[in-house]
Amino acid sequence: MPFASAQSSFTGKPQYHILTIQSGDTIGITTVELFPNIAPLHVANFDSLVNVHYFDSTAFHRVIPGFMIQGGDPNSRHGAISTWGYGDPSQPTVNAEFSAAKHLRGTLSAARDNDTNSANSQFFICVAPAAWLNGNYSVYGKVVSGMSYVDDIVSVPRDTNDNPLQKIEMFITYAGSNDSVPNSPTLNLPVSGSFSASTSRVLKWFTQPDGITYHIELATDSLFTNIIKNIESSGTTYNASGLSALTKYYWRMRTNNGGHFSNYSQVWNFYVSAVGIDENYNMANQIKISPNPSHGVFTMENIAIGSIIEITSAEGKLLMQTKCDEKITRIDINNQPKGIYFYKVTGTDGTSEKGKLLVE
Repeated sequence: MPFASAQSSFTGKPQYHILTIQSGDTIGITTVELFPNIAPLHVANFDSLVNVHYFDSTAFHRVIPGFMIQGGDPNSRHGAISTWGYGDPSQPTVNAEFSAAKHLRGTLSAARDNDTNSANSQFFICVAPAAWLNGNYSVYGKVVSGMSYVDDIVSVPRDTNDNPLQKIEMFITYAGSNDSVPNSPTLNLPVSGSFSASTSRVLKWFTQPDGITYHIELATDSLFTNIIKNIESSGTTYNASGLSALTKYYWRMRTNNGGHFSNYSQVWNFYVSAVGIDENYNMANQIKISPNPSHGVFTMENIAIGSIIEITSAEGKLLMQTKCDEKITRIDINNQPKGIYFYKVTGTDGTSEKGKLLVE
């Protein structure tokens, strides 16, 4: 059964009005917007069906309070109620597009049978979170207005098969496009320049109000020519495991609002130090050291004139001792192997400050 073509491209998130009517009385208009940047096949299929008025007079044939409403089956136009939900075998199907997008209240997702690639015209709208569906059903849109009418529909009297006792018809029309571009996410942890011996680091960022998913890139170079992890997440954390010791990592990310990606965030870095030294460390202390990690040459600033600097190995061997004649001092240990080293700065008043240097 061929359908008219979908739009050749979408400028953002296409929006549609779903008018619902029961026994000649209007329930209301619910507006949904779809996510071509997350499930392009499902969005194109839905749009093509709207273009030929395929949904018009089909029913929301299944209503389950606390879960969802489901509709869009062509059998529900004129067929016996016993056939509703079983679909038309001649309908084209859409391959699954599982993603990190979650089934939340208001989520629009593709109905299917046991075959993961069996989605067609039927869809459902969640009235509550349904975490057990995440990663198993294709999310491709959400309600942006008129959710109260979805609540009205899910609450109508129903039979033992969850069919409304009186048919609820739908009529769907194209309503425009949300072309907004999301803001770049802001990184949170680990603090850029920190290090730990742990080969598993939890990356954290702050949520964006319009973010549906986030895409994280982790690389061993600041230009991201050697990306080792490319991850999609719907939350605000990701556990990066399997990292290598004595390696500096760079990470960045961008927001996906379903229609557009944001620009990339700032690039942050962290260092996995030698095994056996297990602590997170923020190098932004009173004494400024740059770069750190480095290839063995460090610049130390904000040091009181007359202070004594001592550099020791991880084994406690004194490698260097010098007196500061200026507030900026150059430390050169590039003849040492890669690893972690310790510095101690002792002021003329006897107070001292300690920290770590990383040679990569």
